[in-house]
Amino acid sequence: MELTETRAWEEVIFKDLCEKIVSNKALVNRAATEPATGSPTRGGLPQTKAIKTEKGWRITGRKSFTSMARVLDYSLVSAVIGDTEEKGFFLVDHDLEGVSIEETWDTISMKGTGSDDLVLKEVQLPSSSLVERDSDQGKGDLPKAWLLHIPACYIGVAMAARNDAIQFAKDYSPNSLPGPIKDVPEVQRKIGEIELELFKARQILYSVADKWVREPAKRRDMAAELSSVKHIVTNSAFHIVDTAMRIVGARSLFRTNSMQRYYRDVRAGLHNPPMDDMVIAMLANNALK
Repeated sequence: MELTETRAWEEVIFKDLCEKIVSNKALVNRAATEPATGSPTRGGLPQTKAIKTEKGWRITGRKSFTSMARVLDYSLVSAVIGDTEEKGFFLVDHDLEGVSIEETWDTISMKGTGSDDLVLKEVQLPSSSLVERDSDQGKGDLPKAWLLHIPACYIGVAMAARNDAIQFAKDYSPNSLPGPIKDVPEVQRKIGEIELELFKARQILYSVADKWVREPAKRRDMAAELSSVKHIVTNSAFHIVDTAMRIVGARSLFRTNSMQRYYRDVRAGLHNPPMDDMVIAMLANNALK
């Protein structure tokens, strides 16, 4: 989506990749995060380096948080270009010699993303592999609306926890009560809190997404709104899961209960870009201007 909107690539290269995706079901992802730099949104230069050669480029480095690494066909790898401080993105075919995956994704959250390390050891690339560079005219003019997939993901986790908690409240009848716990006022209050938080999160996500689609002339000024959606929704999702677990009680802590997985997964949203402090700082700076 981002590449379609920005048209940052040479058209023939972009068309070729799109045809491979459609015809061969090729999978591609960006590989931008490194252990030494942390999140690329913080502005650190990658340690991965691309050196110009007679036939093209030679690239060496390591990328962490490379989602779906083991099944990707291509990665868009960020690297410093030569001895400059300019950053570019290189399209790397995973079948090339020197490309390997190191299975480092030993996390408690979002294990299904398989975000292992991508290792590049003197990988030889053609000249056309440099598909984006910081010096390209027009690059980065628009904020990245595709980042809304992050809050959308965590609303899904929150919805799953909400559904499980409500079903549990309907089904669980301890012998200390005449019926299921759904009739207990405190349980009803918690369910109401979940519904209110979910309504707020969904409305802000959908309204900003709708504005992006319907009012393209305003896209250039929507960075703060897009970032705010991520902040509000991921924190709301965390609150929803926490409240759902309070309804289910200690049963939610058992590994056989899906609620503990929602709790672990939803925490990952707090560490996805943009970070909470960066969103707050952006809003403050905008207000002060």
